[in-house]
Amino acid sequence: MASSVEDCDCGFTDSHDPTQSTFTSFLAVNFSSIPEEQFNNIFIRATYELTPDHSSYTRNFSAGQVQLSDAGVHLTVSPAVEHQVPCAQIFTRARTFFYGSYHALFRISDVPGTVSAFFNYHNDTSEVDIEHLNAWDEPTLLYTVKPQLYGPSGNPDNSTYQREIWNSTSGDAFHDGFHEWSFVWQPDIVHYGLDSNYSRVITTNVPQAPGRLALSQWSDGNPKYSLGPPTRDSALTIAFLWAVYNDANASALACKKTTSPCKITNGVFQPGNPNASGGDQSNRPPSGTISVNSSAAQSAGASLTATSAVSSWLLAAVLFLWFRSWRA
Repeated sequence: MASSVEDCDCGFTDSHDPTQSTFTSFLAVNFSSIPEEQFNNIFIRATYELTPDHSSYTRNFSAGQVQLSDAGVHLTVSPAVEHQVPCAQIFTRARTFFYGSYHALFRISDVPGTVSAFFNYHNDTSEVDIEHLNAWDEPTLLYTVKPQLYGPSGNPDNSTYQREIWNSTSGDAFHDGFHEWSFVWQPDIVHYGLDSNYSRVITTNVPQAPGRLALSQWSDGNPKYSLGPPTRDSALTIAFLWAVYNDANASALACKKTTSPCKITNGVFQPGNPNASGGDQSNRPPSGTISVNSSAAQSAGASLTATSAVSSWLLAAVLFLWFRSWRA
């Protein structure tokens, strides 16, 4: 087995993937410590307007509504200005995210009247989506694929729409802490999970094309959906994003440095030999960004970027302790 992530030329598996499939590529982004340059190399801050039918306001996505801090990336929705709601979204520059296991750590806002979303987008008829409406009384994740089907009454059909209600076991509110939103996308099924519990699946209209990964928070005053807009700033925070996936541009796996896929657990590479050079990385979240394509590892080497300053090591340690307490 590989002792370093750069040697993973035989694919990756996600420990929590219910299908235990092997994929070509691995991406991990620690938003709490990613340098601005790395962030801009991977993501685009959305700048566009959208006015859906039946909505009272225009969604005005602006780069200024996206901020980085030592807590993560903040996507802020502000009160409406002349029938436009300042909204926030980031999406990957790469359009090559295909079947795979996708995860993000979200802390939603307690300000009602917005929609938070994590999705893979190819076009309006090819999308895997997770959304949360914070105006609802019960914390609920909405799972959909596009194209989405609707019944005669206009309500969404369960074949392309599922709900999962979060039930607190500690008395905390849903917005008090970070929660893992995830989906495992296969050619004929999408598994959806909350805090690594995969309890919902969709098998109808499963998308068959790669797309971009996107994270967003928005409101348009739709009385049947987002409600709002919020009366004060609503900040969504995402701390960590990771994916074990097939890159649409990847070629056949080399499997020369290793003969089996590398294991990823909670977005962290698990080395086959913890005592090899580089030390024990099994419990160390990346302090910046890790991006590896197994099919290119043999010929071109893996692309591995991380912040190496002492302050980043301390931040990584703090994040790990927080992550363990969150998982407990």
